Amino acid sequence: MLALLLAPTLAAAQQKENTSAPAVGSPINAVIDLGSSVLNTAAGYVDADPYSQFRDARYSNEGLLSERDEIKLGNQLHTEVGKKFKITNEGQVRANRIGQRVARSSLRPNLNYQFHVIRDKELNAFATPGGHIYITTALMNLANDDELASVLAHEVGHVVARHSLKTLQQSQMLGGIADLIGSVTGVAGETAGQLGTMAASIVASGLLSIHNREEEREADFLGVRGMSKSGFNSEGMVTMFQKIQRISPSNPDIIGSIFSDHPDVQERIDNTRYEIRRMRGRR
Repeated sequence: MLALLLAPTLAAAQQKENTSAPAVGSPINAVIDLGSSVLNTAAGYVDADPYSQFRDARYSNEGLLSERDEIKLGNQLHTEVGKKFKITNEGQVRANRIGQRVARSSLRPNLNYQFHVIRDKELNAFATPGGHIYITTALMNLANDDELASVLAHEVGHVVARHSLKTLQQSQMLGGIADLIGSVTGVAGETAGQLGTMAASIVASGLLSIHNREEEREADFLGVRGMSKSGFNSEGMVTMFQKIQRISPSNPDIIGSIFSDHPDVQERIDNTRYEIRRMRGRR
């Protein structure tokens, strides 16, 4: 049974990426789409709202794991993350201070978020279901407090939107996880061992860092609004992206999935600036 539950995930992950490709419409629709996304060169941003599909979104665990089981899975994944990466106390107080602040201003404020620092030269961050969020020492050292808030708020956004749970659902692993978690009553036994093996497979596969284009946009949207609501300067998301933009050409090997995945950095800068102007216009 375990072999079946641990079916290959790469194809599913690739399929998830491919689902974000735009469909080809009629010539008339193409003209309409082109007209709606004309660049306003004077203002320097796209007229069309890049976040329109997220503004009325409602988030819940419906159709996924229950929140209780999500937390159980997150704790099991954290154990496996600790085996794969070197978690350090260096910078942890700062990460937790800033992270808790943006988390409490998110659309999922009551979850027990835990922020962890990984000793690594790569500029990266990722989140697991249930509220465990990880950031590397390299990224911590590069970012000022507003920029760090933007990264952590982005990762909180992934947790709010249950992106990792949806990834596991599309990889066809979620049902097996639910069955195992439902059978686990303690920390020992064959079933608990199977859950641990599955969690190790998930961490090793990199599934926790796989997000498609729309999910990255959604996390940026939730992040910039969350950091602004928590009192951080939302321009920190722009300057964080700009730092990555300067580093990428000469040091591409140190850029982690949080920045290397599409959409590209300039698009994310433009979208963030759009949202900052929109938020300021409402005040």
